[in-house]
Amino acid sequence: MVGDVRWHQGQTLAAGQVAEFKVWAELVRQSMGGLHVFLPLRDVGIDGVLHRLADGAYFAVQVKGRTSLTPAGQVHVTVSASSLVDDSALLIGTLVDGSELGPLVLVVDEAAFRRLCAHDWVEGREYLTAAFALHEDGSSRWAPFLVPREGLAERFGASPLAGAAPRDARLLGVDRRVEGFVGEAEVIRRLAEVDSLSLFRPFPDLETVEVLVRSRPTGGFLGLQVKTAGWDAEHVEERVYVRASSFRPASTTFICVLGWEREEQRFAEDALLIPSPELAGLARAEGEWLVLEVAPGGVRHRRLDRYRVPLASFGSVVESTLAALSAC
Repeated sequence: MVGDVRWHQGQTLAAGQVAEFKVWAELVRQSMGGLHVFLPLRDVGIDGVLHRLADGAYFAVQVKGRTSLTPAGQVHVTVSASSLVDDSALLIGTLVDGSELGPLVLVVDEAAFRRLCAHDWVEGREYLTAAFALHEDGSSRWAPFLVPREGLAERFGASPLAGAAPRDARLLGVDRRVEGFVGEAEVIRRLAEVDSLSLFRPFPDLETVEVLVRSRPTGGFLGLQVKTAGWDAEHVEERVYVRASSFRPASTTFICVLGWEREEQRFAEDALLIPSPELAGLARAEGEWLVLEVAPGGVRHRRLDRYRVPLASFGSVVESTLAALSAC
């Protein structure tokens, strides 16, 4: 029997987390950056979201791992029926064999999984099970959904992304690391107040989208890059920098700019919510950067007024924007 018996001594949750991260690592490795992984900030039944950078597509994913085979040499993936929350989400079932995933990996949408699986009831709860072997078996009902381990990223339509560059950690002008983190945390707090939204963060943080929002009713996605523009008596205007080489505009991606008053340690009453395809017409190129000039502590730039939203209603604005995108 394959697997490590230590995982079976009250460590099922830890084993599941190991399986998740092995799957994420395999997808990032195979796609060479073509797939980015977002992990949830609140667990609502989706283990992660994959972002395919080539066309901006998102995939909601659940990962179910097993560390041993049955006596018949099969991988049994068993889940509670109540844990399947989205028929369009993809379930990845895999064996974790030491440091590797099994040679075949199950990738199936939750609707098909529910339709094809075995159903059992235990103490009033319904459980769903898929059983598959780790070799090609054309007679198996799961055969159309089994992919070779090395073809996992290809299953999500990903190919290595050429020219991807890591984010620049340099500080420009005033130290923005603390202000930037405070701004991201504020955006997350505002969005967390909206029950219909699920939030995800990318790991690693290498792309345009820094906070990913998912509508639970529709399954639609909206990505945010969050910038914090600080001001004080000596700096009433501020520049927001976006690295051009890693910037990929998309209809579902927005640039969010928060104003931060350094002396009072408070946020401005308004924020900017700019569709990323419109940024090029608002910013100017400066070397490897797109530079957006804002005035959180001074006279407003009229060209940005149409993007202003009250920070107090930021969560509901994002919710309605997401609903409009989903309706398109």
